[in-house]
This record gives sequence, C-alpha cells and structure tokens, in this order.
Amino acid sequence: MMRIPSSLDELPHVDAEVERIAREMGFGDDARADLGICVTEAAGNAITHAHHQRADLYVEIRFEQFPDALQVAVRDHGPGFDVEQIPDPTLPENLMKPNGRGLHVIRTLMDGVELKRLPDGMCIVMTKKLITTA
Repeated sequence: MMRIPSSLDELPHVDAEVERIAREMGFGDDARADLGICVTEAAGNAITHAHHQRADLYVEIRFEQFPDALQVAVRDHGPGFDVEQIPDPTLPENLMKPNGRGLHVIRTLMDGVELKRLPDGMCIVMTKKLITTA
C-alpha cells in the first residue's frame, strides 16, 4: 500500500511503483503503460478534485496481486461525486472541453472498474488482466 500526501508532485512516485509491480508480475509494455496512465489519473483526480491539493489529506493506493490480474484501489477522503453526473466526453458538446476524460480513459484501458462511495470519500477499484503468451 502507498499513502501519499495530496500533492501532484507525488504522481511520479506512484507511476514508478505501478511500473515496478507490473514489471515484476510480467505485464507487457502496453499493459504497464495502461496501468501507469490509469493509476496516476485516479490518484491525480483524488488529489485535485477530492482533496483540492490539501497536503494534510492523504490518498491511499492499494495493490492486490493475483496470478492472472493486478487490482489497484485508489481511495480519497473527499466529498465524493455522482458518477451519473459526469458528462460523456465523447458527445460533440464535450469534445473540446479541456478536462473530463479521465474516468472514460480509465474505463477504456482497464479490464474492470468499480467506483465505491464511502461514508468519508470515494474509492476506485481498477483491474488489469495479465495476459501471457504460451
């Protein structure tokens, strides 16, 4: 588990840990890149949107390794949000907006995504399957 202060300066450390774990598990280059993008995006969202970069609030990142997958949970202590209220970034009226694509990207690149609203925050659980070639 990682516990980081809500500072965007922490994201390179998160990315390095994701890379280390994914490499040790045998994920290929593309899957490791997908994992890095998604976990840093989720952590960045927690830091920026849930915690408003308040360094006194921490983001928790848990890695659970399975023989055929890596599951990563990113938890914040913010007010939470209603996922149904997030505009679809693929609609014409949203295409030119400078933000609002993170969750869409995560859902596209990961094999499983679950958002959990908690009494004191949110948790996004992302799963990437380990595909091996025989």
